[in-house]
Amino acid sequence: MEQLDLFADLGEPETPKPKATITLPKPTAGQWASTLAKPQPQPQPQPQPQPPAGAAPSGRRRPEFSLTPADGPAFGEAVSAAWHRAHGGSRMEIPLGIVATLALWPIKGHARTLADFFRGLDADQLLACVREVAAYWWMRRPDLIDTASVLFAWAEEDRHTEQELSAIRATFRAAIDANALDHTGHADPEMNSWIDLMSWTVTSLRHHTARQGLGEYHTPPEVCDMMAAQIIGNDPDGIREGYSILDPCAGTGGMFRSTAQHLRSMGVDPAKCTWFAQEIDPLAAAGCAVNVIVWGLGPNALVACGDTLAEGGMWRRAVEHRRTMVEHRDDVVARLAIADAVRRVEQLVNGGADAA
Repeated sequence: MEQLDLFADLGEPETPKPKATITLPKPTAGQWASTLAKPQPQPQPQPQPQPPAGAAPSGRRRPEFSLTPADGPAFGEAVSAAWHRAHGGSRMEIPLGIVATLALWPIKGHARTLADFFRGLDADQLLACVREVAAYWWMRRPDLIDTASVLFAWAEEDRHTEQELSAIRATFRAAIDANALDHTGHADPEMNSWIDLMSWTVTSLRHHTARQGLGEYHTPPEVCDMMAAQIIGNDPDGIREGYSILDPCAGTGGMFRSTAQHLRSMGVDPAKCTWFAQEIDPLAAAGCAVNVIVWGLGPNALVACGDTLAEGGMWRRAVEHRRTMVEHRDDVVARLAIADAVRRVEQLVNGGADAA
């Protein structure tokens, strides 16, 4: 298995400079009851991935397996069932971190080989994979990985019970068997954007009474698709590269996923736009930070965790957070380079002394 290169292609982006902003609304029952009661123009359906049968209409290769958005609920249930069946406990961040690790694994295009690789690892090796993938992306997007740190920090803990280790391995296997790598293992980010795996995992792990208490209701992907199509329309001149897109109550980013896919269908590269998500729930915000990487939303995608109603716009805070984290990353890299240079000098000196 190829080792991840933590220092390859860091490429730090410039600070986002939005030209115009589209704010994505949140639906209410009354709003959509009245809207759906009237005949509405239906957006053109996007082509669904199919098993290999030649080239897709867009010229891209079709994915290796038949995957559709309908697989989302089954995926979430499989991960949740495996975690609870193994008595993993109440720490939702662990199964969510497992899904995030598989989704962010940077070696793409080898789903079957990677699946066999992960299945052959023991619990300690799987923990090392969680740490390694977090380090890999921290080198590239330290701001996003800092926001998502709750999903990876548990792998740094010194002691896990045998019960937890068993549950971790069982959950890794369940996520792989439920096609996590097939959903997120493509070199083309469009093919990784059919399903919001983080949303379905959060929804399945969190009890419905807890969701009610938090006021957490993830918008169904079909509704997100319809809203994105109606808000943006199909006029390439209506929205173009350089626009910024804001979701003040983003959850795990479901509206971003639909919007990015709609932009792609119009020939607009989502990575050339600016994306800003605000979310009050730390676990959902962490999932959103993971998703904007998986979905290829580009260097100008920022995620802030906070209360939109109490704090309002957190754009400046998010930009400052990214600047601080990039400076911290650069400082760590510089100190590592110095430490490595000192180690090499000591080896040379000790080698010369031994020879003498």
